[in-house]
Amino acid sequence: MRRRWFANPGIGLLFCAIVPALYAAADARAQTAAADAALRDRVVQLVDRLDAPKADARDAAMASLIKLGPRVLPLLPDTATVKSDERKQRLEKIRAELRKAQDEVNTGATKVTLSGKGIRLSEAIQQLQKQSGNAITDVREQLGAEVTNPALDLEIRDVPFLDALDRVAKEAQVGITFFTGDGSIGIQGTAMYEDKPETPRDPKMKPLIQYSGPFRIELKQFGLARDFEAGTTVANLQLEVGWEPRLRPMLLKLKADELKVLDDRKKEVKPQVAEESDQVVVRPENTAAQVNINLDAPERAAQKIALLKVKAEVTIPAGIKVFKFPSLAQQDVNIKQGDVSVTLQGTEIDEQVWKVNVLLDYPGEGPAFESYQQGLFNNRLWLQRADGSRFEHNGGFNNTRSDGGKLGFEYLFVDAPGKPADYQLIYETPSKVITIPLEFEFKDVPLP
Repeated sequence: MRRRWFANPGIGLLFCAIVPALYAAADARAQTAAADAALRDRVVQLVDRLDAPKADARDAAMASLIKLGPRVLPLLPDTATVKSDERKQRLEKIRAELRKAQDEVNTGATKVTLSGKGIRLSEAIQQLQKQSGNAITDVREQLGAEVTNPALDLEIRDVPFLDALDRVAKEAQVGITFFTGDGSIGIQGTAMYEDKPETPRDPKMKPLIQYSGPFRIELKQFGLARDFEAGTTVANLQLEVGWEPRLRPMLLKLKADELKVLDDRKKEVKPQVAEESDQVVVRPENTAAQVNINLDAPERAAQKIALLKVKAEVTIPAGIKVFKFPSLAQQDVNIKQGDVSVTLQGTEIDEQVWKVNVLLDYPGEGPAFESYQQGLFNNRLWLQRADGSRFEHNGGFNNTRSDGGKLGFEYLFVDAPGKPADYQLIYETPSKVITIPLEFEFKDVPLP
C-alpha cells in the first residue's frame, strides 16, 4: 500500500491519494455491489406494498421509500410500466419528494446515536452508515490484519458522525483511514493511538483532533527545518482534513490572509505566504486532504503554539440529479430535470471499449458550469441491467465540449459483457454547487 503526495510550497495543500492493492479494490467493489443489491431488494419490496389492501401498509411503504432518500430514484420503476393506478400515483408523489430532497444538502454534521451494551463492531458500523448515509468499508482483511468483531458498550447520543466513528474505533481498538480509494472511510487493523508497554506514548504527543461541522481535522506534524545555505529556519504544520463521504467535496481553499498563529508569549508567528497555491482540486476517491502550512520559525523562548486558527472554504455539489436512460443503444435521447438536461448522444463500440457520449446543458455559465470547466467534479455513472445488476464506469473519460453552457463527455467502459441494448445508463450530476465555510483552531500545541 503506497501513498502519493503532491506538494505546494508555502501555505499549500498536499493531496494524498492512496493506491490500494487490486484485490482490496475488487473486494470493496464486491461489498458495494452487495449493499446495492440489498437496497434494490428493499425498494422492490416497498414498491410492491404501495397498492397493498390496507391504507396503513400503503402509507408506511411510501414513507419508507421517501426516507431512503434520492439514492433510490434510479431503482424506482418507470410509471409507464405500472398498471396499478394507486401504485402509479404514489410513485409519482415519491419521485416528487425525492427530487425535492435532491436540491437540499445538509452542510452540518450528521448526528448519530449508538446506545447499548454488547453492540458488535459490525452492527455499530452498520448503524453508523444507516443513520448518516456515509459509506464505511472494512479493509482489515484485504490489508492482512486480523478481523475481530468485539462487543462494545456504547453510550453515544446525538453525536456528530465523525466524532462517533472515532469513539467506536477507539473502543474496538481499530483504526480508521480516509484513504480507501473508493470514496468511503475505511476500518483498518491498527488501533487508534494505542499505548504499548514497550513504546509508551509521550504525554506531550497526545492526538490533536478537532471537529468542525461535517469535518474532522487532525494536526499530524509540526516540524522545524534549518536551511544552512539560505541561513533561515522554517516551521511546517501538516493537518489532515477529513469529511463525511456524503459531501463529495470538489475544492478546498485556504484563506491564507486570515490565518492566525500566536506563540505562548502572545507573539505572532507569521505565515510564509509569498507565491504559493492555497487551493487544490479534491478527487472523489478519498475523503481527506492534507493541508501543509509553512510559517516563520517561532522564537526559541517559545514552548508552545498558543493558538492556531484556520479558515477555509470547501466547494461541494448540491442538488444531485439522477438521469435514467432506458437503453444504452439509443441515440440523441434527451432528459430534462429543472434547468439541467442530459442527452445520451450515442454509443460507439471499439473492440472491447464502449465509448458513451453524453452532453450536459446548464442554464447560462454559472458556478456549476464553471466548476466543470475547472475539472472539479466527476459525474457518477454506471450501466444497469433489467435485473438491477450494475457494471461500473471503469475506463476514464474525455472532455469533448465546454462552451455556451454545454459540456460534452466521452465515457469509456471496458470489457462490459453483452451488448449496449442490454443496459440502461444511469447518470448523476449536480444541478448546482455551493461553498461552505470550514473554521477550526488548535490551542497549546507543544513545539519540537
